[in-house]
Amino acid sequence: MTSFFGDVWFQNSDDVVGGGAAPAGGQGFSMSGDEMRALLKKCQDQRNFIRDQFYDSSKLSQVVPPGNEPASRQAVAGKNGINETGRFYEGHLRFQDKYYTELILRLKKALGLTEEADRQAADATKKSGTIE
Repeated sequence: MTSFFGDVWFQNSDDVVGGGAAPAGGQGFSMSGDEMRALLKKCQDQRNFIRDQFYDSSKLSQVVPPGNEPASRQAVAGKNGINETGRFYEGHLRFQDKYYTELILRLKKALGLTEEADRQAADATKKSGTIE
């Protein structure tokens, strides 16, 4: 997977003497451990919300036309129809999930929670093709 953040770094300024000097090269974020934990919680909550939406959104790509006539079939299965729109929405939610997953892993790494982050990354790799 291509990284959403490239060489952007995240640094816990509590761990650095002198208030958090930036690592050499690239761009990034330096914040206190408390700020980082608060952001981590918000990101985890948002990712959980997105995953809930994903599971509910599957209904939007499996709609059956209410009638067997051209207008109903076109509205449901035609170009820009309900099913196509539902599949697009599912793809969008997958994209958001991957973004938040990477952000969460980077925040955990900056906080020193890398063991759990590594386990989650391995689990996510095993489940490729699903949102988790």
